[in-house]
Amino acid sequence: MNDENLWCLKENGYQAGLHKHYEGLFTQGNGYMHVRGSFEEGCSDAPQDEEYLRFPDNVTLEKPRHPKSKQGTFIPGIVGQHPLLKEEIINLPYVLGLEFRLAGETLDMDRCRISGYRRWLDLRDGSLQRSFIWETAEGMQLQCTYSRYISMADTHLCIQRVQVAVLAGEGRLEVKTTLRADVRTNGMNHFARIVPSAETVGSLSLETLTEEGNQIFMLSALEVSEVMNWQADNTRTTAALRGECSLQTGDRLTVSKLTAVTTDRDMEEGTVRSRACTQLSRARDLGWEQLYNRHADSWKSKWQEADIRIKGDDMAQLSVRASLYHLIRSNREQDARVAICAKGYAGEAYFGRYFWDTEINLLPFFLHTNPQAARNLLLFRYNTLDGARRNARNYGYRGARYAWESSLSGEEQCANWQYADHEIHITADIVYALCHYVRATGDNEFLERYGIDILVETARYWCDRVDWNREGVGELLGVMGPDEYLPFTRNNAFTNRMVKFSLEQTVACMDNLEGGNPDGYAAAAERLDIRPGERELFRHTAEKLRLPYDSQTEIVPQSDDFASYADVDFASLWTDRSRPFGHFISQERNYRSKALKQADVLELMLLFPQEFTREQLKAAYAYYEPITTHDSSLSAAVHGIVASWLNQKEAAADFLQRVMAIDLSLEKKGAAEGIHIANCGGLWQLIVYGFAGLTSAMWSETLQLQPRLPEGWEELSFRIAWRGERYRITVNPGAYEVHKLKGGNAIAGTAI
Repeated sequence: MNDENLWCLKENGYQAGLHKHYEGLFTQGNGYMHVRGSFEEGCSDAPQDEEYLRFPDNVTLEKPRHPKSKQGTFIPGIVGQHPLLKEEIINLPYVLGLEFRLAGETLDMDRCRISGYRRWLDLRDGSLQRSFIWETAEGMQLQCTYSRYISMADTHLCIQRVQVAVLAGEGRLEVKTTLRADVRTNGMNHFARIVPSAETVGSLSLETLTEEGNQIFMLSALEVSEVMNWQADNTRTTAALRGECSLQTGDRLTVSKLTAVTTDRDMEEGTVRSRACTQLSRARDLGWEQLYNRHADSWKSKWQEADIRIKGDDMAQLSVRASLYHLIRSNREQDARVAICAKGYAGEAYFGRYFWDTEINLLPFFLHTNPQAARNLLLFRYNTLDGARRNARNYGYRGARYAWESSLSGEEQCANWQYADHEIHITADIVYALCHYVRATGDNEFLERYGIDILVETARYWCDRVDWNREGVGELLGVMGPDEYLPFTRNNAFTNRMVKFSLEQTVACMDNLEGGNPDGYAAAAERLDIRPGERELFRHTAEKLRLPYDSQTEIVPQSDDFASYADVDFASLWTDRSRPFGHFISQERNYRSKALKQADVLELMLLFPQEFTREQLKAAYAYYEPITTHDSSLSAAVHGIVASWLNQKEAAADFLQRVMAIDLSLEKKGAAEGIHIANCGGLWQLIVYGFAGLTSAMWSETLQLQPRLPEGWEELSFRIAWRGERYRITVNPGAYEVHKLKGGNAIAGTAI
């Protein structure tokens, strides 16, 4: 493959049935703003303003609407209330509208005669290109080339350019550019006021007010290479300008559209209108070339720290870069009021909410490529601690209980009681991530200033949530672990170990802070109203909390009652393995069966590898993998890492293929509803923790590797941030090297 093929996601030839998949896969963004990869002119037979009522359901299994196209413009933090689904991110007006019409024929990819179609997303700079020949019914031929990007440097700006070259014929081309508010979010209209405006000098604007009172202002300026008289063509929901020009064989027309988007949530001062005008004026002064150079330089600096280079497997190289692109794009590293939603702001499916994915699947990537971003993701949890306190009170407990599905306030948004009530491990997952961050970065100040509040308040919740049996042992009853196909288990091993860890770290933090910084501890004790005896309660609960396994257990049980669940005849039930297992079994039956949705015990072993023998790891993999459906996108990467640790290279390679297919497979159309962003983080972990064999910073102060490269991989290299230093790691079959950047000696080792 040439270099372009290792950096570009390509769509060669248009297929209407794949359009929605490519909309998700080709999502562009810069942390502040994200836009799905929809056509500028839209899609025929795909209205965006359909109103309906979406009901709470199992998102993994529900049948989504909009089979052909769903436009999406998302700004993290702009949310609205759904009557059944609680708080959801709002799909904002579509900024990219640009339409062409010739002799009464509107350009439409489904209805026009199109040839030579190509579209590609360049991951190096996040630019989306499209090229094709349009042959009109009257015989005119036009070569159309589209290019657009959302600036990584000037984050309020969206830049578009279309070039039309006349290959044959002549006629009058009509150009229409729009800002459209005729969009819905999961069937809901969240706009209380829409004010479209267009001026004949080539600018148009759309001011939108949401039901919650958020203001969104979009301002576009047009530049064309031919003289064009613009006419306003507004509707109640759309700002539009229409113009015409004559073209003949050999002519070339360039239409450029520069759009500034601002909201009242922005951290800059000034009104939304004044700031948009300033942004647009500054952009026009900079000019198209300098605007692009600033944008490309910003992407280049991010890739410098994040890129993973693979020699010998071009498909893996492209796939991992696609995942890294979406991880980089979805992160708003300077705004701790938001985190990264489960669909990477590339779709409506998960309502723009934040799950445990953030801490367990995404955080390791940011810890080791962009520690500031990792810090802000955890700071979001600190900022939503009051919401977690309200959650605890709502359930009748003290302290703080983090939401299974969080939005801006931290209050529970999950409309499905099974998950909201029972999937409590997220509260401990956040503490694990907090400790992981501190150990990976050495940022003890974060722990003393913010982390102790999270630790103490969550510890209070756990002490209330634990039930005590007659033998004086603490238990966690009615728990859903990571495996969401068993909702009411007794002492889920993963959850109990995470809670024990959380309580232990709380006590350790209190001990260390009081001993090393008495004034800091006194301030925290006053702020948190720490009472005499509370620390001992945390310590006692940690010591007495039951773990349903020990070092002598051959197979670590998923829960105390796991053996009592029914066995499943997968061969007779699961007749089509291309579809999720959950489609072939009722929820009632699934909830009493040994059919795992995703890794559970193996996830535990991944997070606490030093606590389990190789024999236990091998036994767990052999027992649980055959009864795991992998219906969750979080599952394959975990299994791949464990397979790699066990040196089962063929199985690890198979899981690598599964991980890559989740968003990239054309058969699965997995990106249609948005990117599986946790899987993107999982792919990074599979390569770094699995194939490179990096020991987690949670359990090692120094860089330790035990590489096991897949067959055919000639070299693997990547950068990593580690306790304030940066390193380049290079792995070859049989050997590896760790080189400290900015000076320092190389460390060599032998790979397995």
